[in-house]
Amino acid sequence: MIDSHVHLNRHEFQGQQDEVISRARAAGITKFLNVGYDLQSSAESIALAEANTDILATVGIHPHDAALLADEEGQILTETAQVLDQLRSLAAHPKVVAIGEIGLDFFRDLSPRPAQYAALKMQLEIATELDLPVVFHIRDAWSETLAFLDEIGIPPRRGILHSFSGDEASVEWAQKNGFFLGIGGPVTYKNSKLDSLVALAGAEMIVLETDAPWLPPVPFRGQRNESAYLVHTCARVATALGLDVEDVDRMTTDNFHRLFLGGPFDT
Repeated sequence: MIDSHVHLNRHEFQGQQDEVISRARAAGITKFLNVGYDLQSSAESIALAEANTDILATVGIHPHDAALLADEEGQILTETAQVLDQLRSLAAHPKVVAIGEIGLDFFRDLSPRPAQYAALKMQLEIATELDLPVVFHIRDAWSETLAFLDEIGIPPRRGILHSFSGDEASVEWAQKNGFFLGIGGPVTYKNSKLDSLVALAGAEMIVLETDAPWLPPVPFRGQRNESAYLVHTCARVATALGLDVEDVDRMTTDNFHRLFLGGPFDT
C-alpha cells in the first residue's frame, strides 16, 4: 500500500518522525510520497527521500504562497525567475517524481487569485519542461481549475487531483483526460459523498493518500493523521468499489507506479 500524499516533514511530527514512519511500515505501507508546498518543504521532502529508500518527493509552491511568484494582478515579480530556478534545481533531484502540490485554493484565498493562476501556469510549464506529473491542490475551485487546464493545455504527464472533492463532472473530466483521484480520510466521514464518486471513477483512477498530518480517517477523526491510518481509507474504498482490500491495495499501487515510476508494480 502506498501513501501517495503525506507531509512527514511537518512540525506536527517533530521528534516522532521515525516512529510514525515505522508504524506505517508495520501497517503495510511500502512507499511514501512526501509532498512539497514551498521551497523549504520541497528541500525537506528531498532530504527525507535521500535518507529513506521508500520515500519519494515532490517540489512545488502551493497556491497559498503564489504571491511569491506573482503580484495581485498576476504579473511576475523581480524575484520570480530566481524562485523558479530554485524550483527547477530541486526538481532535478533523482528522487523527485512530480511537481506539486500546486493549484488553486479559493477557500482560503491566502494569495490573490490572479497570482494563483499565474503561479499555476508557470509551474505547469516547468512540469512540461522536465516531463514530470503534477500533484494538484484544488479547493473550492474545481470548475475554475479544470476550465483553466482546458484553456492552457493538459500537462503531458497528467497527475493526481489530490484530496478529491469534486463532483461527477470532475470525475468525468479526470477520466477523459487521464488523471488520477487522490482519495483520503474524508471518504470515511459519515456525510461524505466520496464513496459514490469513487464507485463512479473505478479503481483504475484511484490512488490512496493521507495528507497527514491532516484529514484523519474514522476512527481517528479529530486527531493527528499519519500514514499507518491509510488502511482505514483503503477499507472504505474497497467497500465503495465492491472489491477486496487486497485488490484495492494492488490496483492503487499499480496506478501509482504507472504514474510516477513508469510502469506497473512488479509483484
